[in-house]
Amino acid sequence: MQPLKTLIIDDETNARSAIRNMAQQLQLPITIIGEAGSAAEGLEKITSLQPELLFLDIQMPGKSGIELMQEMNRNDIQVIFVTAHQGFALQALKLSAIDYILKPVDPSDLKEAVEKAITQKNKLVQDQLQLFQQAMQHLQQPQQKAPQKLALSTSEGILFAELNDIVWIESLTGYCKFYLQGQKPIIVSKNLKEYEDLLAPHHFFRTHQSSVVNLIHIKKYVRGEGGQVWMSDGSEIEVARRRKEDLLNKINEINIS
Repeated sequence: MQPLKTLIIDDETNARSAIRNMAQQLQLPITIIGEAGSAAEGLEKITSLQPELLFLDIQMPGKSGIELMQEMNRNDIQVIFVTAHQGFALQALKLSAIDYILKPVDPSDLKEAVEKAITQKNKLVQDQLQLFQQAMQHLQQPQQKAPQKLALSTSEGILFAELNDIVWIESLTGYCKFYLQGQKPIIVSKNLKEYEDLLAPHHFFRTHQSSVVNLIHIKKYVRGEGGQVWMSDGSEIEVARRRKEDLLNKINEINIS
């Protein structure tokens, strides 16, 4: 595997130099492609240089490293926080940072953090290869025409809803609520499990015990312990921590196919 393209973001010149020199001495499998002295400059260089790994300070003038990571909203860039302060470790972990190193940096800590990043990168490559292979198998198989409508039995009768119009479904006690694009929500006297099994092959995914979402209506994924998905109707829906990885894989499958 090629060395990870790495960007150092820290307002202290000496801190940036220390990481660069230590990485060279340890012969770490990274290529430092640039440096930035602030979060604002860091965002610009992330866009222009497209790094795979960040060494990121937390407390900097203007925006903090935590704010930068929230703003860039990228799950394809790994982050190692390098800071003089211990109090931000929990926030860093919630943002899915690879590691959290305290200054002055210990060489063994730096080496271990980079090894974690390499391991994660290898896993991502394998996952992408697997998704590609699955997509190719899917294309090679005879395609069955997917049903275009779903019959919803309501108190007023039966509504035939277009699958693409279903934004998400909420589980309520003894029944569930369908949120439809450009229409009022529909109450249906069946449990969510029945619809989850029926819709799962058609880009629907259970994000939480109480919700199934239509993946094509997801507008944004927000990082967190499990995270949130923001839907096309403005709803913000929690993602269970155990469902996070499966959700991201499903989203990638749609992008590939």
